[in-house]
Amino acid sequence: MITVEPRQDRSAQRNDRGRAWAYDPDMPDTDSPHPTPPAVVIAGDIGATSSRIQVARAEGERGLLAEADGPGANLRSSGPQALDHLAQTVRRALADAAARLEVPPRIAAVALGVSGAGPSHAAQVRDLITGRLAELGIDPASVQVGDDLRTAFLSGGVGDDGILLLSGTGAVTVLFRGREGVARRDGMGWLLGDIGSAVWLGRRTLQAVAADLDQRGRRTVLTERVGEMLDLDLRAGRTPPSPTGDVRQDLIRALDELAPASSPAALGRFAPLPGTVPEDPAAREILDTATRHFTDTVRALDPQLTLPVVLAGSVLASPGPIHDEVVIGLEADGREHRTAASGLPGALLLAREAAAAAGTSGTEQR
Repeated sequence: MITVEPRQDRSAQRNDRGRAWAYDPDMPDTDSPHPTPPAVVIAGDIGATSSRIQVARAEGERGLLAEADGPGANLRSSGPQALDHLAQTVRRALADAAARLEVPPRIAAVALGVSGAGPSHAAQVRDLITGRLAELGIDPASVQVGDDLRTAFLSGGVGDDGILLLSGTGAVTVLFRGREGVARRDGMGWLLGDIGSAVWLGRRTLQAVAADLDQRGRRTVLTERVGEMLDLDLRAGRTPPSPTGDVRQDLIRALDELAPASSPAALGRFAPLPGTVPEDPAAREILDTATRHFTDTVRALDPQLTLPVVLAGSVLASPGPIHDEVVIGLEADGREHRTAASGLPGALLLAREAAAAAGTSGTEQR
């Protein structure tokens, strides 16, 4: 069951001219020269670690009005204030758009790609999000809430058929036909899978360090790297002096503070470490396991090697050993591949299509 804490008060935002704008859908537009407010769409790429919202004109390639970044809002792994964070980010983006237009806009359609909104929780996530957005004056009927997989795939621009290989906070491979996901591998969450994800990489890194410290695993440079991140001497406990007298307990204590059980996404902070020391045997094993898994899952979903692949998520859309080695494998198979740095282009495409289908993409309501 997904639970959330009561929402917090929201303060007014200021545009770059210093004027205060607290987005209010009922704000009178007596100073506006427009007979009706301009129509806009809202697109969202809502991850477990971070979120990004865009407000754009309902039509036109160059219609971006505002963009706002905020904390992650996966209702399963981003903590109990996920809905508050999402609402605050949307409100901020709308306030900036209103400041630019000098009138509160009319929201024609909303499309959000939300991490954690897969089939097992889709209805509940949609109800919670649309309920909260309704408090901003957004009609629930105008809101599309889906998982972030379709928006990520569409952002790659390879057409309606292909494969999404995504590794961010979580990891999944999806086969798309006609924009619909028809088969998938993994995406089962950090407890059951998400192999190669940032959380998986971080957890495997910490497990290697724990095995090193406990003398039940190989010695690894990752221990020093993790110690540097935590400002601890995990090798000897001398500088600074060990707070517990046992470097293993120092690690446990530090992780309890940094990554409590309610926020597993925080483990992703350690994900880049294996890529910084690829020559280390423990790091190399982690990198090879992730790369092999990604290559194998793509081939399993398309053994004919005919479909294009969209790489997405922080692990695969960023330069590094895993991205580079996966690309080498795709090119060896003769596959077309694109990288989608964000799911926003796909979400914006869906929002504008919805606005056009509803006949509300014009600047005046008729």
